Amino acid sequence: MRKYSNIAWCAVMAIAPALAIADTLHLKDGTSLDGAVVKINDNCMAIRSGNGEIVYSNDEIDRVEKNEKKGTLDLAVTNPAALRHEQELEKATGLIAEQREKIIAIVDRLAHEDAAERSKAVKELIALNQQLDIYRFLKESRQGFGARVLPGVLEVMLALNKGETKPIVLDCLNDKSPPVRAAALELLGTHKELASLETVARGLVDSEDEVQIASAHALAALADKRATPALIASLGNANPRVRNAALAALSRVWGTAESPVQFETADEWTKFWNESSAQAGKPIELAALEPLYIMPEGTNYVIVHE
Repeated sequence: MRKYSNIAWCAVMAIAPALAIADTLHLKDGTSLDGAVVKINDNCMAIRSGNGEIVYSNDEIDRVEKNEKKGTLDLAVTNPAALRHEQELEKATGLIAEQREKIIAIVDRLAHEDAAERSKAVKELIALNQQLDIYRFLKESRQGFGARVLPGVLEVMLALNKGETKPIVLDCLNDKSPPVRAAALELLGTHKELASLETVARGLVDSEDEVQIASAHALAALADKRATPALIASLGNANPRVRNAALAALSRVWGTAESPVQFETADEWTKFWNESSAQAGKPIELAALEPLYIMPEGTNYVIVHE
């Protein structure tokens, strides 16, 4: 099961593109709608006719039947709840469906594998704020965004309104969802003014490997030598991905392109630390750290890793 917000990603919209192809969309509640079925993003699909569109989350869809049925979509008749939801979305975000779709198309690119493309999408969203209230939309929609785009979303929000966004980022560190905690930690690697080094290092003792890895990445970006003992201790982690992240972080913290510092074992790094710790300041020890989030006793839930 995926996580969705009432806003943005799988919002119900009323727009009117004309398309030649046609299908039947069968929902899990037994409803069937005729029209052109198109993919909006990894989370949603839309059914479109000549006079409307409704977007559904993947969780709501049973199957798609290919045929020649074009259908009609009068939201007030076909789906009055959809019409009400569209009105709620417009009130909450201040944006009509076409504007929201334009923003979502750019937000989707924040998950691009190419860092240059992600950076370009961030800049486009910041620039678009001159025309549309991007900050309001992202703030209202953020709980519906997947972990892959969340760092970019928060980056944009910080650029537009750092004061209001800082507590949102810190709240993400305490989120029950590991991908959300990981996304917030990655962001703190480039915004050291938002949280203390110890707060970032607490991710190393998280119960989830992906959060530990994100913490190591953030500590590498911060390049603060005080984190060395905690990173050395993480070299004993059972997960090789966590060990590799901690090893890479240590090399980045202490080395430069001109003068790299690289060791392969915890013993070698410990020896190096003992010889070099005088220049580092008060160290952060892994054993002294508490997790960012502790699941309440008796709590059961499912986390989907995207």
